[in-house]
Amino acid sequence: MKADQNSAAGGLSPATTGPILGLLLAMSPAVSLAADGAALERLLDEGQCPRCDLRDADLAGMRLMSADLSGADLRGANLQKTILFRANLGDADLRDAKIVGASLGRIRLAGADLRGLDFSKARLAHADLSGSNLGSSTLEGAMLEHADLSGANLSGANLSGTSLKNARLDGARLDAAVFSGADLRGLDLRKVASFQNTDFSKARMDRARLDGLDLSSARFDGAQLPFVNISKAKLRGSSLVGANLRKINLRSADLTGADLRRATAKGATMVGAVLHEARLEMAVIGGNLVDADFTKAQLEKAILSGANLKDAIFTGANLHRANLESCNLYGADFTKADLSGAVLRRANLRNAVFDAARLDDTDFREAKSPPAKP
Repeated sequence: MKADQNSAAGGLSPATTGPILGLLLAMSPAVSLAADGAALERLLDEGQCPRCDLRDADLAGMRLMSADLSGADLRGANLQKTILFRANLGDADLRDAKIVGASLGRIRLAGADLRGLDFSKARLAHADLSGSNLGSSTLEGAMLEHADLSGANLSGANLSGTSLKNARLDGARLDAAVFSGADLRGLDLRKVASFQNTDFSKARMDRARLDGLDLSSARFDGAQLPFVNISKAKLRGSSLVGANLRKINLRSADLTGADLRRATAKGATMVGAVLHEARLEMAVIGGNLVDADFTKAQLEKAILSGANLKDAIFTGANLHRANLESCNLYGADFTKADLSGAVLRRANLRNAVFDAARLDDTDFREAKSPPAKP
């Protein structure tokens, strides 16, 4: 009966069909592998199927440890809960693939197209993601410790709550990426390609290296930045509202128009920093601020008590009810500044300039060389 069926199908016996099918598969492009399931069979039999067409393949829950799927087309494939530990998916196309719950430790995804994928809570420790395209992908809560993201495109990606300790980001693009609440402690980010409009709100960035970078318009609201080196960086228009800037190094940084309201920067180094028109209302700033330029800055109710502000410039600044008690303000320039209600008790005001400054109810008690009353 089976023989009759074979004859009806085309007159070829199974013994004849096998070799011919093998010859056809060898000569055909990858798409034919997917068309009859041979690609999946090869993957299961040999543990590899590089450059195969596995579009929409159901690989959920499979054990594919150390599998070679380099260059494979895995668009729309189901990889949920699949074990891909140490697998090679370099240069693979995984757009629209489902990978929730997959085991991805030490996986190789170098050069892979991962745009728009959901890697939420994925464990990607030690993964090779160098040169991959993760644009607009979701990595919320993912484990990326020791991962290699050098040269990767993370533009628009969501990395909220992600752990990136000891990760490599040299040459990566982080434009408009969101690192809210992410762990970036100790990272050297000086070789990152771009940071335009990057969001680091509430991120942990203790002792990170950001010196010399262009961080204009970046967001650091509520971020933890103690002991961070951001010297000579551009932070024009950046937002650091409520950020912890304890012992931060902002020497010669450009913070023109930056928003530091309610930020805390005790023990900061801000020598020569430019804060033109910056917002520092209710900020707490102390440390070495020699030659800092606060021209037209908003410092209402700011606390700078005890800071070294020698030769600092406050031309046209709003210091209404600011606390400058015990500050070293030798040679400081308060021309046209509003110091109404400000506290300058025990401050060193030798050679300070107060031309056309507003001094209503300013407290100069015990100050050295206070301005003469009009």
